[in-house]
Amino acid sequence: MLGPLRSPGLLAPLVLASCTLLGVGDQAFAAAVGPGPGFPSRFAAPYVETWGSARALARARAETGLKYFTLAFVVSDGGCNGALDGTIPLDDSDWPAAINDLRAAGGDVIVSFGGGKGRELALACDSVDSLKAAYRRVVDTFNLTSIDLDIEGTTLDDEAGDDRRNQALGDLQREYAAAGRTLSVHYTLPVNPWGLSPDAVDLLSNARSHGLAVDMVNIMTMDFASTDIDMGDTAISAANGLHTQLGRIWPEKTPEQLWAMQGVTPILGVNDSAGEVFSTDDATRLAAFATDKGIRLLSFWALGRDRPCGSGRTSADGCSGTSQHPYEFSHILNPPTPPPPAQTPPPPASAPPAPAPVQAPVQAQAGAALQGPPVVAVDLWKPHPAAVVQLPPPAPAPAPVRTPLATPFTPPVAGPHLPERSQTTPRWLLN
Repeated sequence: MLGPLRSPGLLAPLVLASCTLLGVGDQAFAAAVGPGPGFPSRFAAPYVETWGSARALARARAETGLKYFTLAFVVSDGGCNGALDGTIPLDDSDWPAAINDLRAAGGDVIVSFGGGKGRELALACDSVDSLKAAYRRVVDTFNLTSIDLDIEGTTLDDEAGDDRRNQALGDLQREYAAAGRTLSVHYTLPVNPWGLSPDAVDLLSNARSHGLAVDMVNIMTMDFASTDIDMGDTAISAANGLHTQLGRIWPEKTPEQLWAMQGVTPILGVNDSAGEVFSTDDATRLAAFATDKGIRLLSFWALGRDRPCGSGRTSADGCSGTSQHPYEFSHILNPPTPPPPAQTPPPPASAPPAPAPVQAPVQAQAGAALQGPPVVAVDLWKPHPAAVVQLPPPAPAPAPVRTPLATPFTPPVAGPHLPERSQTTPRWLLN
């Protein structure tokens, strides 16, 4: 995925709003934003161009109800340090404030590393430790629980970089887990109509060999270098192919678990390859397929393109180039948030049943003067008739003389019982 990349020489020193950088080793940045709520079992998170206005998050949320976004892209600032679009400091005042506002409204962000332009950090950092520290600075600055690695083109073909990245992320993931934190790692990869290319499969297999838990594999269903192609059907075909490939890498997972670790990302409207157009009809069919299969993520490139071009404009001007209403793709591809599991209410507490009145020969109407229904008086000289057969023979000594009570006897009421890609052809997204 491509986007404007400014000169690294324009990058300001990386200084946090509240303090300076704590170090370039494994020490973390002081967080510039508060923690987020995380992500539901199914969601949409379109890519947002960080070289544009941070106010795009609030506008999209107000217009569409979208609450989750993927910030594109963090790449090298010229060294082993990450920056938004390669030039914007991580603590830039606009983006941390926009993320805080979004999280206060119940939303969250994923930060994506890599893309079609710029230098991914695994190629800019020459050791696992320095790379791990560079990833950590981004994660801690934005208080992230999920990151995305958009690996395409020559970056995907760099086996040493792929190995270094997977080792660094696996180590970082385990260190966060030991500290009680979660780091979900997603890979966004180019795809063919039948599935991933061999080098993309190798990257995922390498990730597993380093103990990196890959939570999602998101495919870029775009730029297939084919004419007269149905982009909706092709996206579905690619997702089915990916599902089969993931089953070979993670054979212990059920089909449902494999679908739940998949994502699909088309380009809205006109693609870079001539004749490829992803329409609102394609989006509708893809959304229905994703719902049926339980695909976790639907994304798209990019939020700024989700609008009609208007007279005299083309998709190169930051619009879709296809017939649509503003934010129409966002509405179509944003699945309803699954409701939480139904909670079965406990049965209402009921009073214990009233004890049956003791039947005994009536000796007197001693309870007649009491208010309420008459209470049967019992002769305390004699046992209850039902218990006579259970009594032992009378003792030889004469029974003591007792005087009947003037007030009738009421049996006690017991309380309730308490229970214990690449064919070397990069699949890029253009802004």
